[in-house]
Amino acid sequence: MQDPEKLKKRWEFQRTYQNGRKYWNPNFVIYVLNTDFKGLRLGITVSKKTGKSVQRNRVKRLIRESFRQLRPKIKIGYDVVVVGRTPASRLTCQEARNTLAHLFQKAGILNAKD
Repeated sequence: MQDPEKLKKRWEFQRTYQNGRKYWNPNFVIYVLNTDFKGLRLGITVSKKTGKSVQRNRVKRLIRESFRQLRPKIKIGYDVVVVGRTPASRLTCQEARNTLAHLFQKAGILNAKD
């Protein structure tokens, strides 16, 4: 059984890269694709250029935790791919959350009430 909250297949990532809108800052790049799916799905990519497995896994944990905290504020019906960049491994959890929140705001997928 596949987790409906995650993008896992290569074609799902490719579709989001090719058809989605791209937003970036020094720490993260996000691709946002509006879908007919009645939920919110997250895909995470961290390149080997970011560092060894310890740094890559830390960036992935930061992204997952930030997304978990921001999830109630994010509009549904989107596929979101977050690409971690090298400087992201030096962020605190709060900095990562604020940085991603700013990108989601720029993408227009964060609810305005918060």
